[in-house]
Amino acid sequence: MSSTSFATMRLSPMMFLKRLFLILVFLGLCYCVQQIGLSVISVWHGSHQDHPQLQHNIIPFIDQVDISIESRRVADNAIQHVNQHDAKAGIPPEDEGKEQQRGHQQVQKEQKPKLVQQPQPQEQKRQPDADSGKPKVGNSSVNNKNKNPNQNKNPVQTVSKVKPYPVVLATTNSVFLDFTRNWLESIRRLKSRPKNITIVTEDEATYEALLEYPEVHRVKPAFMLPPNKTLVFDTPEYKAFVNKRPKYILDLLEHNHDVMFSDVDTVWLDDPFPYFTSDFDLFIQEDQPRPKLVLCAGFAYFRSSDSTKDFVRQWIRRLELNNHKKPDQMVLNIMLREKAIKRLKYNILDTKKFVSGRFYFDEEWRKNNTDVKPVFLHNNWIVGHDIKVERFKKLGYWYI
Repeated sequence: MSSTSFATMRLSPMMFLKRLFLILVFLGLCYCVQQIGLSVISVWHGSHQDHPQLQHNIIPFIDQVDISIESRRVADNAIQHVNQHDAKAGIPPEDEGKEQQRGHQQVQKEQKPKLVQQPQPQEQKRQPDADSGKPKVGNSSVNNKNKNPNQNKNPVQTVSKVKPYPVVLATTNSVFLDFTRNWLESIRRLKSRPKNITIVTEDEATYEALLEYPEVHRVKPAFMLPPNKTLVFDTPEYKAFVNKRPKYILDLLEHNHDVMFSDVDTVWLDDPFPYFTSDFDLFIQEDQPRPKLVLCAGFAYFRSSDSTKDFVRQWIRRLELNNHKKPDQMVLNIMLREKAIKRLKYNILDTKKFVSGRFYFDEEWRKNNTDVKPVFLHNNWIVGHDIKVERFKKLGYWYI
């Protein structure tokens, strides 16, 4: 093409505007596709942004609860001193308990919600037993003495290096507050008691009422129930309540805590932890053996293995895809029958040691099993708060 023809090629204003408009439309479409892709990835990975407040609430206490009382006091004083020094120097305080990056989680940049700080639990005497699987009381200042030469200069590192302990987790509301107290009293009567108990309080009244238990860490979820809200079994409200449990469990598993989840309409008659020592990812109570085997989501020990975490993530995704029309226990049983996570190893607990309400409250069953000393009783297979109370009272398991 000649130089003359190049000189004569000029875009009219109208043609220029049309081309500019097409370019802008193309860029807009690219942006929309990008956003849709990010949304799909977020849903696929099952992020836990539904309860951002809970993620902040459960973990900071748990991460620090396993050190001795003296180590905690020294660490807290050092942290306070550092914060005061930074404030004088005009340095903003560090973000408490920096959240760990997860493949399916985004780091929240919002200000961390404040909790009412519970009094620290009293130190309990535990006998170290390498084979029993029981929690062992550890002193971080001793355990990490040779690992961190700068330990005395920065006690914050001491707290972060403590090995996580198993956590006993429960959820409750004001309607079942009396059952919660009865459950806690049964645990108090044990010779060997669990060190870490965390209760998610689903309403404000329960959160305040449990202040009388200094050994319990109370947690407020992001969305709380109205006061004295009665949940009828198998209703949509009941399913929405119980279907939050897997997310609470996963929050702790992802911080490498084993989780012993327990319903509060139960009593503990002995320490269950020695029964969780074998090489399984999940230990779970049997609810009924036939005509179809049903396992109980209301009493299960989740080991913080990769298989368990994958199982609970898929458990949550299935509940969400089903729009929470099925209760968590039904979905859990379907997944175990289907072997949804093939490498997951699970163990069904001895039905004569971990007894469901279907059997134990049957007089004939008790007559045929007089030599059995249960570790755990579940007051299920009956509907109604007052009826459950009467069953416990009749057999002497109502302690309050």
